[in-house]
Amino acid sequence: IMVDNIDPDKLKKGEIFDFDLAANTYYFPVDELIQDGFKDFITTKILGEFIKIRKSFVQKNYSEVRSLSHKLKSVFSMLGAINLYKCFEQMQKSIDNNTMDNIDDIYISLLKDMKIFFNEIVIFCRDVAEHPVSESLIRQFEEVSKECDLNESNKIKSQINSNDSTKNVVDNIEGRNLEVDPVVRNPCCSQACNR
Repeated sequence: IMVDNIDPDKLKKGEIFDFDLAANTYYFPVDELIQDGFKDFITTKILGEFIKIRKSFVQKNYSEVRSLSHKLKSVFSMLGAINLYKCFEQMQKSIDNNTMDNIDDIYISLLKDMKIFFNEIVIFCRDVAEHPVSESLIRQFEEVSKECDLNESNKIKSQINSNDSTKNVVDNIEGRNLEVDPVVRNPCCSQACNR
């Protein structure tokens, strides 16, 4: 068992993930994820469902965004990825309650937190677990993310690319009125990159 052979402190990365909690409390199959360098997880949950959220958000298909957010919040909660869990939960609640005033901020926070999560997984797999994430998956994530970024509204693009603090915006968005730029009509991944 991989997790038992890793210092428990190295299995925890603040609110980004907690693999000790995932393995020993939720019995999430962290060992399997580590063994294959998170290949199946990245392929299905990040390159699949998360990118589908991005595509659906650009198309304003909020029922799909809601459905996938509901699905992913459980997965990331069990991984101890509290920031991502909060983003997915807030996205789902916002759509459920039809309180869309802050949805762009929630979305921006989700994108930033996923990028941090992905980067930390790459570092963890390489330096701690010694089962690195494949270079092709890293490239795929970067390419698909860049392609999706091109289809975001100007407001979201500027926030994604800002070097401001990546503190989770979800905690600070109550009661703010925002002007929202119109969404670009081209769907994310429109150039047959669906993998």
